[in-house]
Amino acid sequence: MARYALVIGIPEYQGLFAPLSKTTTDAESVAQLLEYYGNFQEVKRLPARWNQEKKCYEVEARGVTGTELGQALRTLLLEQATHSEVLIYFTGHGFTISDYLGQSKGYLATSDCMIEVEGNQIIEQRRGIALDSLNHLIRSSDLSSLVVVLDCCHGGYFLERNLVEQTLTAFSSKKDYYLITASRGFEQAYVGEQYSVFTEALLKGLSPENAGSDGQISGDRLFDFISSTLKGSGQEPIRMGWGRPITLVTYPPGSQPIAFTSLSTQPSNSETPSPKHSSPESAPQPTQTSYIGNTINISDSTMTNFAGFGQINYKQAPNEAGSD
Repeated sequence: MARYALVIGIPEYQGLFAPLSKTTTDAESVAQLLEYYGNFQEVKRLPARWNQEKKCYEVEARGVTGTELGQALRTLLLEQATHSEVLIYFTGHGFTISDYLGQSKGYLATSDCMIEVEGNQIIEQRRGIALDSLNHLIRSSDLSSLVVVLDCCHGGYFLERNLVEQTLTAFSSKKDYYLITASRGFEQAYVGEQYSVFTEALLKGLSPENAGSDGQISGDRLFDFISSTLKGSGQEPIRMGWGRPITLVTYPPGSQPIAFTSLSTQPSNSETPSPKHSSPESAPQPTQTSYIGNTINISDSTMTNFAGFGQINYKQAPNEAGSD
């Protein structure tokens, strides 16, 4: 059966949303691992650039607009992956906005997403990808299976507080779906020197050392490894799944851990030839952690930001950021 993956890493934001320094490396390493051992027909990166020297695509360190992300999701779920297996990995900002009646809506923030306030009032909202719209898109699709991995602070909010029942109802109405978030709704996520703590655990959990006797790593096997690795770290990943176990990667006998290639520093090339995979070169190093987590309260309206670095308020955003 055909398999398709969409790997999204958004480092650049505006307004209240701080830039994220680890999302590009996180996303590229996940994409490389899926390309080599995921048996995917295509692993699409967003944003992507063509590396002329290595003759392959790689994740580009630039912003992604709502139009770009929306089109990529529609093409994947409604056209390309019909009757197929799909994996979506997202690392970047996510947030919720609560109205005066206490009703919350969740969003994946894109680079052109803008929240502006004046005094205690939100005066402008240009939002990213609404979870309820994503839910409708999933319900309209005809997939064989779907895996969604969200690496962002307070990501468990998507699973807690009835957001799944109220918004992501498609996940409970179809078979063979799996959702993993990096932390619980009230928790911060952590960043390291090279990767986010969650994605570093994810990459190790998808390595051949964690494979079963058949060389396969399922969603449950991956989550068990991540959960054990992050125990006592201050962030607790959450999963939710339905249907049969979903295999994420498969290793032939004698496989060695992948050594991830580093991102190019050369200028972008506008040409888009067919992608060719280059050989891995250098393995990531162990990381040290720091924490991230932001909440914005504006009068009776509340916006919770799922990613960032340091404390954000509506007057000034921090100058530096790390991915989560």
